[in-house]
Amino acid sequence: SEQLAQIAVDTRRWATMNPRARLQDPITVDDVLASPIQASPLHKLDCCLVTDGAGAVVLTSTERARTLRRPPALVLGTGTCHTHSMISEMPDLTVTGAAVSGPLAFERAGLTPADVDVAQIYDSFTITVLLLLEDLGFCPKGEGGGFVADGVLGPGGALPSNTTGGGLAYTHPGMFGIFLLVEAVRQLRGECGPRQVDGAEVALAHGSGGVLSAMSTVLLGTEATA
Repeated sequence: SEQLAQIAVDTRRWATMNPRARLQDPITVDDVLASPIQASPLHKLDCCLVTDGAGAVVLTSTERARTLRRPPALVLGTGTCHTHSMISEMPDLTVTGAAVSGPLAFERAGLTPADVDVAQIYDSFTITVLLLLEDLGFCPKGEGGGFVADGVLGPGGALPSNTTGGGLAYTHPGMFGIFLLVEAVRQLRGECGPRQVDGAEVALAHGSGGVLSAMSTVLLGTEATA
């Protein structure tokens, strides 16, 4: 529970720097553990918001994008995977389709998880982030808890993640994946103000749909990575 709570704490640290975040007050691991149990081991603060919201991205050719006023975020590699429809059909409750979509995106981009400067990972619950970090290859399977325990996902961490405050603190309408893409692009453009990750050249955005059913991974980069 403490390791899951650390994910919520780090995500909230990002939210304190985002004036548009729904929840901006800092929290501690103890705060998370003291919030009501929803489904053990998940507490209320391990769970995403339920809000309204909207987002959009503009897609065009690389050539066209380079003629526009703002610097483009280039699609370096993508991967998708659909594994099941009902949770009872999930082949393995500890492994998601990100174990397929992530490596595929990295292979197509010619990159590895070590190349990622900033990550936007769907956070319906803190456990979702933990599973996806493992399946995307940021740490070995079963070692996600130790990986996140020291604040690696928060400001100043080795893998800055969900820099808006994520679904846990920023916003969470039904189509949260669009916000992952928007923030990834803004980070690559250097438009994020106090929550800007210095030197961000490669961003990962990963979305999950259904009941951990459909997974999509995209790696975006600046002109320097093309």
